[in-house]
Amino acid sequence: MLFSLFSRRKQTSDNATREPAEALYQMALSTSRTPSFYLEYGAEDTIDGRFDVLCLCVSLVMYRLRKIVRQQGDASQSAQDISQKLYDIMFADMDLTLREMGVGDLGVAKRVKIMSEAFAGRLAAYSSAFDELDASTLATAFARNIGRREQAGDAELKLASLILGTITKLENCEDDLFLSGTLDLRDIAIS
Repeated sequence: MLFSLFSRRKQTSDNATREPAEALYQMALSTSRTPSFYLEYGAEDTIDGRFDVLCLCVSLVMYRLRKIVRQQGDASQSAQDISQKLYDIMFADMDLTLREMGVGDLGVAKRVKIMSEAFAGRLAAYSSAFDELDASTLATAFARNIGRREQAGDAELKLASLILGTITKLENCEDDLFLSGTLDLRDIAIS
């Protein structure tokens, strides 16, 4: 299994010693390795499958950071900065991972660009379904982006239900958990 894929960054055991965006990325990365995504919810345990689940986990965090921005208005610069840094950290890690896999400099730049565009598309599709709490739309997005098919099946419907429950739980979390990087998504998303 590819459980170690996308985990090349040096990890520290104490989230308090990391900046919030780094801590949130490491938490999303750890959550994306949860076996149930691959055993119960239809994600493939491949490079692409791992990337798809990581995109979902980072999308959950970025979605909630965007909600903080909407709520706080002009006072939300911290949430905006964390969201941008989270994105930057994710794609620096993708760059490093591809290099360690032996992809050459020109290939890395091209692949990271494709991955960032794919992430942006997933974030938009997921965020729209999150806003509406629309399980059907979300399941269809999961079918396309995680299952690589047009029609949602039972696995995607179950995943949509889990993730919409997670969205509700994230809404009830204190903003400071996101702004300080102390959120534990694994306990929220998988429970």
